[in-house]
Amino acid sequence: MKLSVCMVVYHAEKTIERALESVKDVADEIILVHDGPCTDKTLDIAKKYTKKIFVQPRIGEAEPHRPFSFDKATGDWILQLDDDEYLSEDLKKHLRSILEKSEYDGFLVAFEVPYGRRILKRKGIGDTWRSCLFRKDKWIFDGTIHGSVRVEGKTGKIPFILHHRPLYNNYTWRSFKRKWLKWARLQAKQQVKQKKAPQPGFLYLLKIPFWAVFYFFYYLRGGIHNGYPGIKISFMQAAYNGAVQYYIFKERT
Repeated sequence: MKLSVCMVVYHAEKTIERALESVKDVADEIILVHDGPCTDKTLDIAKKYTKKIFVQPRIGEAEPHRPFSFDKATGDWILQLDDDEYLSEDLKKHLRSILEKSEYDGFLVAFEVPYGRRILKRKGIGDTWRSCLFRKDKWIFDGTIHGSVRVEGKTGKIPFILHHRPLYNNYTWRSFKRKWLKWARLQAKQQVKQKKAPQPGFLYLLKIPFWAVFYFFYYLRGGIHNGYPGIKISFMQAAYNGAVQYYIFKERT
């Protein structure tokens, strides 16, 4: 059984070594793709762990590069990892034995939801299971921004934590304005370009309140267990999905 770790990164010199250290003893190979030219020490650090480094044209998001990274993998299994993620000790300890005995084609791995320095309760909030571990010949993914890999076959769950520790709090209104709205615009452009938004533009404008309400209550089910941060995250997710619909409308008109 051979395990390939696939990473797509951008100027990650402050976090990438922690991620690479966590997988160096369990991975048979590490595939690293950099989103555009690198001007910091990310690739210098990565070269200590792998020779399979690829610099792709700058897009500004990781997802469009992921199929390329998966195609470069030669392992039986692929673990998708971001630079601000790293394996817990339990996950490192049990990962290979789980895969060697597995009857599954992919796994959802227990995932953290950080709010600044606080790790929120995982009960139902956000994406607390990450689709990031799958057989090389069973993944389905077209590079959709903020999309997740689907598995063609049987999927199980691994309860051991995949840590997620970004250097910033992603759930602030400043971050929403600076990053989330950029993601929404890119996602809308991609959907229109790929003809995934074929309806007349005004219909997407009408969808904004529907999706906003749906996602607010969808995330609130778990978010409420975390008090104010959970409610805030629910509202931000609702606003993000409403923004995607708005930008599709803008693209179509």
